[in-house]
Amino acid sequence: MSDSLFVVFGAGQIGGQVTQRLLAAGHRVRQVRRSGGASTKGALEVRGGDLADLTFAEEVGRGATALIHCAVPPYHQWAALLEQVNAGALHAAKTSKAPLVVLDNLYGYGKPVGPMTEASPVAPISRKGELRAKVAAQLLDAHARGDARVAIARASDFYGPGITLAAIFGERFIGRALAGKAGECFGPPELLHSYSYGPDVAQGLITLANSSKAWGEVWHLPVAPAEPTRSVVARFGDELGVKLGTNVVPTVVLHALGLFVPAMKELIEMAYQWRVPFVLDDAKFRAAFGVQPTALEVGVRETVKWMKSLPRK
Repeated sequence: MSDSLFVVFGAGQIGGQVTQRLLAAGHRVRQVRRSGGASTKGALEVRGGDLADLTFAEEVGRGATALIHCAVPPYHQWAALLEQVNAGALHAAKTSKAPLVVLDNLYGYGKPVGPMTEASPVAPISRKGELRAKVAAQLLDAHARGDARVAIARASDFYGPGITLAAIFGERFIGRALAGKAGECFGPPELLHSYSYGPDVAQGLITLANSSKAWGEVWHLPVAPAEPTRSVVARFGDELGVKLGTNVVPTVVLHALGLFVPAMKELIEMAYQWRVPFVLDDAKFRAAFGVQPTALEVGVRETVKWMKSLPRK
């Protein structure tokens, strides 16, 4: 077993994959969850608590070799909790002196004009984008001041084994696809859109956590070349042996669903991402670390294998 101790904030669909990969590589891992108590089993230590509590954040960061931050409050609670959770992660980095890798998304770029690179303007056009941009600025400012070593890792919309919370390829899509029903999109499905494969995201975070050249910068995690959402849905259909079309979800339907599902209501202001080409450029990461993303056909194949293993409702 390695002497390295990686502290992973978050036990969800990405944090869980990060933890499993680190354990498989022989590292000790302290996984920090929102709830539950404390337990230790082999190389895995689990701690439950509120990362926004700075005393708790300092305690769970103690002794860390590196911190990987994947914890995100429920979508509809971002306004109240996102800054506080990130402040806790940053406090853990400051007090432990361990480097911090933060998983981020693309909301801060707003509506893109051309492929998004790490040098793209920060120009949010949504409340959640403004929050993400503000938090990223706070993290990079802390690094610039020498308070902590920080790297920000950005990914696009998720898909992959274990991914159920995703705008397009999440739980609703999985159930519909297994039933042979059409996929859904929030804009013209013929527009290019980048989709990030969960295992690539998890491994990318680990790569950054192990590299001193990552600090103080924004990185776009490896992502397969963008395809139209319609084409990605069709790939799932091919693997399932059915023909899957793609329907556009009208905004009025999103508003109606939002009356009953808070997370769906929060998606409304983000629908612009499917109304323009939404392409993520990962060239900087690939050049720095020699990493290639998982091809879409491979990612879809592995995702469908997992989908077929799920219990039918």
